[in-house]
Amino acid sequence: MSLQSWQRRFAAQLDAAELPEDPGMQVYHHNVRAQFRKALAVSFPVVADLLGESRFNVLAERFRQRNPSRSGDLHPSGGAFPGFLVDDANAAVGAIIEPTRAALGIDLSELAHLEWAWQCALITTERPSIDASSLSRFPPDRWPSLALQLQPSFTVPRGSTPVISYWQAHRERAVPVIAAATAIGPEQAWLIGTPRGPILQHCNAATAEWLEALRAGASLARALDAAERPAEIDITTTLQHLFSQGAVVSVDLRADDHA
Repeated sequence: MSLQSWQRRFAAQLDAAELPEDPGMQVYHHNVRAQFRKALAVSFPVVADLLGESRFNVLAERFRQRNPSRSGDLHPSGGAFPGFLVDDANAAVGAIIEPTRAALGIDLSELAHLEWAWQCALITTERPSIDASSLSRFPPDRWPSLALQLQPSFTVPRGSTPVISYWQAHRERAVPVIAAATAIGPEQAWLIGTPRGPILQHCNAATAEWLEALRAGASLARALDAAERPAEIDITTTLQHLFSQGAVVSVDLRADDHA
């Protein structure tokens, strides 16, 4: 048997749903799945805890079969997990063991999206940031036409369910997770990685819409058009927070913006 044929046979046995007959291969077969489950649980600890070990392991194996890792680094494999939970929502939600599931009303895919954004913020390489004094390069009457380039890790997590408060309470064990989840409804925040670790800042829906537009490249004024209720945005305070947390990489004047 050639080396290439042996490698293909070895890989096929590793990916096979059935346990190989060879005891030695059984060890490899088990380890591949165990390491994948472990890596996925590290990236999605709250989802894993909410599901419970046995149910999470079943879901993780189903995910691995549909999305096998193509790299020795298992971390990138988790990027498809939130979408998988959307496709497999019925099975996932039905597997939750927490007796207060109906009261919590947590959307698993939204929770997974938040956890993945946090993981990416932990490892994304940040660019040098600028402070608010950079705005002084432009006359105040042109500020509405300014566009902010934000850090690569900057994201705006949004949930139709209170996943952000639930995730924070579950992670920090600061308050009972049931109280955190039932106290409020849909919520949103912005997230950024920093040398001190990721920072998650709650905001209202209008601010989230504005920030998403800024992240997409819109000017300060044009981004307001994306907000359903722009009057609810505290622009000054939000900009102060963005600059102080190192979220802004550059400020540029949009020459084609006549806002």
